[in-house]
Amino acid sequence: MGNNHPSASSEQIAKVRAVLEERGIKRVLVGGADIHGQFRAKFIPAWRFAEDPVAPVHISDVIAILDIEDEMIPRPAGYAGWWPTWESGFEDMEGVPDLSTFTPVPWIEDGALVLVDFRDHSGRPVGALPRNILRGVVDRATGLGFTPKMVGEYEFFVFKETARSAREKGFRGLATLGEGATMYGAERAHADLELIGSMAQACESIGIRIEAAVTEGGPSQYELNLTPQPALRAADEGFLFKFAVKRMAESLGHTATFIPKLGAGGFGSSMHAHQSLWSGERNAFFDADAPHGLSVTARQYAAGMMRTLREFTAVYAPYVLSYKRFEAGAETAAGSQVTWALDNRTTAVRAISGTEARTRLELRTPGADANSYLAFAAMLAGGLWGIENDIDPGEPYTGNAYADPELETVPRTLAEAVDLFEQSEVANKYFGEEIVRYYAETRRWEVEQFRGAVTDWELGRYFGNV
Repeated sequence: MGNNHPSASSEQIAKVRAVLEERGIKRVLVGGADIHGQFRAKFIPAWRFAEDPVAPVHISDVIAILDIEDEMIPRPAGYAGWWPTWESGFEDMEGVPDLSTFTPVPWIEDGALVLVDFRDHSGRPVGALPRNILRGVVDRATGLGFTPKMVGEYEFFVFKETARSAREKGFRGLATLGEGATMYGAERAHADLELIGSMAQACESIGIRIEAAVTEGGPSQYELNLTPQPALRAADEGFLFKFAVKRMAESLGHTATFIPKLGAGGFGSSMHAHQSLWSGERNAFFDADAPHGLSVTARQYAAGMMRTLREFTAVYAPYVLSYKRFEAGAETAAGSQVTWALDNRTTAVRAISGTEARTRLELRTPGADANSYLAFAAMLAGGLWGIENDIDPGEPYTGNAYADPELETVPRTLAEAVDLFEQSEVANKYFGEEIVRYYAETRRWEVEQFRGAVTDWELGRYFGNV
């Protein structure tokens, strides 16, 4: 794990102070992502932030063992690694602001935000937290002479419901913005322009460029396309994109959700991720003289992502519900088939070639519920492993991969995926053994919560029949 943190220049600090004054900022939201991708932060008065914009903000390490509903996850039996507890007193971590992420936020009254890197009292990165994990893998890519560029395509559902009304309905029969699914539908996109436009404008206002907006294949389902960025910035944008989308929907009396699947059949919400490696101004994935314009590096990277797909599925699909998206025998656009192809949306890894600027690889497996920091770290780790070990992907697949029973698929349950992740040599090498153990235990907690739950399906099937 890299120890270096980009030190803020005096020019950066002066610029931040000038923006605080010019924009009349009164409060700054300071924080970052937990292991689930939840925004954990606190508001700091602008006067306090202006005194020393890079001063660490203290946030309790309890955020590392909160589950997605804020219940504390107890230390697993026999677990010897880092795990905050009452016995340790839930010490403070130091959230060191990364001023490259500082931005005014128009929808926060007189507000701004800045993301942090979490460190312990010795100044070392808290390795188990997502931004630090990605930074470590990016450092490895840099050591090999590459700058990874990435972007996620985030799909989401919007309903004419508040969070309260959706819960009161049991999350069933929710009011959609239109009737039926209208993939690429111009009429639906126009009808929902106020909502989608407000989301795009909110993103633009915090420096996230939106290059396209499209209606998707599910009811009230949309996708806004971000632009490729260096990997850490791309993950920051994905994290903040979700924040902006949810807040804009809420401001209009709606609810936006990045839940991966709403019910049986149909499309779920994905986070298809595009990536390339650059050496200076050159795209290392492009070779005009190679078949299909794909360099040896691109093929090795594709092979690495493909060969590590099953062991990183616990990252790409982090919850019990995530696996409903990988519907067996269905053509779901979920990237569940372990193979690669040229411009073929039925395989997990899709190669897109042409010009140097256009050439890239897409991983279609992650769901919209994936943590962008961890998902990018996983695919980058797999790709770099493929390069460092000269792995060849074989010939690209042709045809409908979903209809091929001979192809291997991703794990079908989170429990299976967690075991594969924990045993993964690549995950342990590129993330670190302690980080792998920590993440695996947070996923096992999710599995156990589900095993103890009684679902509507179980009540309906068995209540009167046993």
